[in-house]
Amino acid sequence: MPPAPAPRPDQALVDTALTSLKRALVDANLATRGEQRTPLRRLTRLEYGHTVSDLLHLDEAVGAELAQGLPAEADSGGFDTVAANQSMSALHVQSYLAAADRALDAAIVFGPPPPSEAYYIDYAKSQYLYGISQARALGLGSIKQLDDAYVAFFDFTSTYTFHSLQEGFGVPYPGRYRVSVEAYPYQADTPVGLLVYKGRLSGVAASLDELIGSFEFVGETPRTVQVTPFMRPGELIGVSPADLDFPEGTHRGMFQPADPSLGYFDILKDFPGEGLALKSMTIEGPLLDTWPPPSTRELLTGIEFDEDGELQLTKDPYAHVEEIVAAFAPRAFRRPLATDGSELEAYAGLARPLLDAGRPFVEALRVPLRAILSAPPFLYHGGVAGAKGELDDFELATRLSYFLWRSMPDEALLDLAREGRLSDPTVLTAQVHRMLDDPKTARFVNDFTGQAFRLYELKATSPDPGLYPEYEDRLGQAMAKETQLFFGELVAQNLGAGNLVDAEFTFLNRRLADHYGVPGVEGQQMRRVELPADSPRGGLLTQASVHKITSNGTTTSPIPRGNFVLTNLLGRPAPPPPAAVDIPEPDTRGTTTIREQLDAHRSSPVCANCHRTIDPPGFALESFDPIGTFRTKYRVPGGVIDVGGGFTALAPFTEGAPVDASGLTPQGDPFGGIEEYKRLLLESELDQVARHLASQLLVFSTGAEIEFADRDSMEAIVDGGQADGHPIRAMIHEVVQSDLFRRR
Repeated sequence: MPPAPAPRPDQALVDTALTSLKRALVDANLATRGEQRTPLRRLTRLEYGHTVSDLLHLDEAVGAELAQGLPAEADSGGFDTVAANQSMSALHVQSYLAAADRALDAAIVFGPPPPSEAYYIDYAKSQYLYGISQARALGLGSIKQLDDAYVAFFDFTSTYTFHSLQEGFGVPYPGRYRVSVEAYPYQADTPVGLLVYKGRLSGVAASLDELIGSFEFVGETPRTVQVTPFMRPGELIGVSPADLDFPEGTHRGMFQPADPSLGYFDILKDFPGEGLALKSMTIEGPLLDTWPPPSTRELLTGIEFDEDGELQLTKDPYAHVEEIVAAFAPRAFRRPLATDGSELEAYAGLARPLLDAGRPFVEALRVPLRAILSAPPFLYHGGVAGAKGELDDFELATRLSYFLWRSMPDEALLDLAREGRLSDPTVLTAQVHRMLDDPKTARFVNDFTGQAFRLYELKATSPDPGLYPEYEDRLGQAMAKETQLFFGELVAQNLGAGNLVDAEFTFLNRRLADHYGVPGVEGQQMRRVELPADSPRGGLLTQASVHKITSNGTTTSPIPRGNFVLTNLLGRPAPPPPAAVDIPEPDTRGTTTIREQLDAHRSSPVCANCHRTIDPPGFALESFDPIGTFRTKYRVPGGVIDVGGGFTALAPFTEGAPVDASGLTPQGDPFGGIEEYKRLLLESELDQVARHLASQLLVFSTGAEIEFADRDSMEAIVDGGQADGHPIRAMIHEVVQSDLFRRR
């Protein structure tokens, strides 16, 4: 553009030139890509896991485990659904064949059922815990014996104290187990937390890998809590206390043993801190509603089972194979088989040689089933490579289902496709409403936020325990749930895209509410909370998940945070820095602020233009530390202290330089902090936020990037919601009804 004072060409001339240029660019774009907008798209790992679970009636945990055995998706910086970035290698083929075998192993089980038993652990009678409590050695003597329980005062003992494998329970058979834990607070004036983990034994200690339950205990009365995890042989259940406060005016450092090699036995005699008394753990399972399970009964259609769960063939074995393949293959391929019977014979016929050789029926049946689960019609979304025009009803059912449920269509969608009615706009609208109201929409919400807002990166860094000692698994889990539930609420309630910038509510439990300084929230259940008028929270940019994702665990920098706003909220990513330019790293000593470093960095003409755009949103987010705490000063490491016996511990952090969250937008508008910056975004960029969200939904759902020829269709979606503030549920409807979604 010419400089502001320079004369400008006549507007009519500009419009004529732009119209001509646009037509030429659209024609060139269409000529380059041809008449098929979306290349043939493969199931992502997540889609594969959900599809196998739904198709074979397996537990979702089984599907997720199978998916993890597939090659990782290429890290393209965008959605893993984009067909142009997907590949199919020899490794993929081998992995799909192996996954098909494991899926069939899990689905086809018969014979006598595994015994479902209850294993009771009475902690008060545990000889192992007695030994831990009485020992005088490094890390031992760290729990206290009561008449009816043992008390845990420290979370660091959890890996070697109360886990199930140490008490003699080993998982005998894969499946769901009901885990009940009875406990009560000890010397506690405030709520005490109980965290339940699933893990494995690693040497002499347990690796508590997955947090599967978080509970809060109040008062002195024992209470029993339950979780029902899917467990496999070799896995264990571990528990850990949380929210254990020390008496006012004291801290943990005041209760360290004089000689750490002698443990905590003497300290715990008169220890005044809060604890969690653990009475018992009961593990029941595997939990079986029927036997053989639904996976076997639904797959082996037409076959009966005797009282011992053994197969009873009722006709010729090959006739059974044909019946099973005829029922299974259309569901797996998400379309009818060829009407001439050729596809049915091609797959069912694979069992003939084994049956003729006298091999067992199930062994023969597995051959066509394995072939179906590794065939292109199963592994790829519907359609034929190079096909053009509108999606047929079965292809539309597939695209819609993988968009909103991340899995295969259900019978309602397939029935409408068979009737040729799904492509009717009114019917399609009704189905989108039905699907968005179904609990399976959580799969879409979680995967979309995981990629669009980078939630999948939440565990990529571990906060520095010296600077951010308050961070733990429960807080990290609540961070992710806040963003997922928040976006899900925008969809469910048809709220405007402006809520991504600023909102009057969010989702909190007590742990996250305490972290945010929001009063009046009790319990560990996440729920919608209206934010106080003076809270700096509200909208995606003030959620702790975003702050953690855009930090390195120790420090923050306006550069990655500014890039998050530009890329993930506005859809205007900054170009990468020139190869010869060093990116400033924050000074962890606290002697120089990142703003001071960037001021020097921007003095370079090569860097100034990009930083003019990147830095303002990054500066606005400087009010939040790497774990999302609102701050006015930076934290500085306190170093280490000698605790005796040759051991050291981290000293408490100290406060450093004040935080300056002010800045100037590229348009020249000043802001004093995050609240003023959000106001400016809403005033000037709301349409762009909606435009980028619509673009993301289209790319995520169709597997094709937005190209120049697609812009008018996308703008129509944005324009359609502008008057109402761009409601997101309505936007999803517009996406599904758009020509971009409904064409190949």
